Order: sequence, then structure tokens, then C-alpha cells
Amino acid sequence: MVCKDDILADAFAQRDNPVTGIDARTKIAFTVGALITNLLSMSIFTPITIAALCLTTLIVIRIPPRLLTLRLVIPMLMAVVVLITQIFLHGTTPLFTVSFWGFNIAGYEEGLARGLSIICRVIGGVSLILFLGMTTPANKLLLAASWFRIPKIFIELSLLVYRYIFVLIEEALAIREAQKVRLGYHNWHQSMQSVAIMASSLIFRAFDRAERVFESMVARGYTGSMAFGYTEHFDRKDFITATVLGMLLAIFYVTGQLSL
Repeated sequence: MVCKDDILADAFAQRDNPVTGIDARTKIAFTVGALITNLLSMSIFTPITIAALCLTTLIVIRIPPRLLTLRLVIPMLMAVVVLITQIFLHGTTPLFTVSFWGFNIAGYEEGLARGLSIICRVIGGVSLILFLGMTTPANKLLLAASWFRIPKIFIELSLLVYRYIFVLIEEALAIREAQKVRLGYHNWHQSMQSVAIMASSLIFRAFDRAERVFESMVARGYTGSMAFGYTEHFDRKDFITATVLGMLLAIFYVTGQLSL
């Protein structure tokens, strides 16, 4: 059985701690600013420092390191593939030579440096997204997005998708458990049949639930638009937090440029 906390990062965002208490608008602005800084910096110091800040903060507020590692695995695998391609396709200064089927393939120093820079930026970017997602409840995140004038239709769809995607996951897990009890996964052929049956069942259930949810919303007065808005007040504490975070980003960027 899949642990719900491993899927639902929002479970950690619902906890009461100083980081989750920061205004969602501040965290969104910090994340966007840090992502831009992460991309613009020419030094690996800046993305590594940003990643260290985010991951350390998450560990301090008791996010399981195992979960953080799992969330970083797939982006890191993709970054390693990019690193390998950069080593062999970018640069002019030979670093090593590999013989492959009678061909000599050279790896270059410039490609290695470029690949390591990309890996650092990937770590920094993913760490920022993890920080935002694991410290900000989804409803506050989307309502704060409305304050930034994000199109209303996008926010409405995101709220509905976020709500019902986990309902769909729970139904998929229930179907899979029922199939396992009936030995639906005792060999490869039977497993493929069970997966196909589960996928088709989920599609039909999704359509059926969508119709029932829409009828329920109409019965409750839905006219094609939801009434919502971000009502939390931006107080002095939030202003100080935003200023400190902005100064940290400036320090990280300047220090990275000086380290070149």
C-alpha cells in the first residue's frame, strides 16, 4: 500500500510551524525570484546555496529526508543524462577518450563544467518547488495566485483537479487491492490484463464522477464561476520576512558572481 504522505505533500503543509505560517504570497514571490536567480547565475555557488537553504529548512520542520530524496531522484536522473551528453558534445579541451566499437569518443572539460552547472541548477530549482509545495497548502497557494492576477479559470480548474486527483488515486488503489486478492498479479500476462482493466475502470469512473460533481455544483448555485479571493492581510511580520528573503537572494547572487 502506498503511503498517503508520500503522495500528498499538502499533508506536511497543513502542519503548524513558522515556515508554513509565512504568507503564501511571500513564498510565491520568493520562489519565482529564486528560480530566476537560479537560472541567471553563472556560478554553481548560487543554486547550491539555494538548494541547501530550502532542503535544510524542510528537514528542520521535520519533512522526512527519505521523501525528499525520492522527490529528487527522477530530476537527478534526467540531469545525469544531460551531464553525459554535455561531456561528449560540448567543448574543445579533451578530458578523456573512450573506445566504443572501434571509434574513439572524447569527453571534454567544458562539457563536464557545463553539465555540472546544469545539475546544480536542477537541484536548486527542484528544491525550490519542494519548499513551496511542502510548506504551503494548495488552497492558499492557488488563492494567493489569484492575488497575482492569474486567470480565474486556471485557478478554478487547478482547485478541482487537485481535489479529485487524489480521489482517483484512492479508487485506483482500491481496485488494485481487489485485483491482488483475486490473484490478478500472479504473472506478467495477468498483471498487464489487470492494469488494462483498472485503467478502463478509472476512465469510466472519472466520467461518472465528473457528471455527478457538476450536477451537485449546479444544485448548489454554480453558474460557471466560483467566488473566491485572497483575504489575508499582509502585516508587518510578512513585510519583514519578504525583505529578509529578498536580501538573501541578492547576497546569494552577488556572492556567486564574485566567486567566478
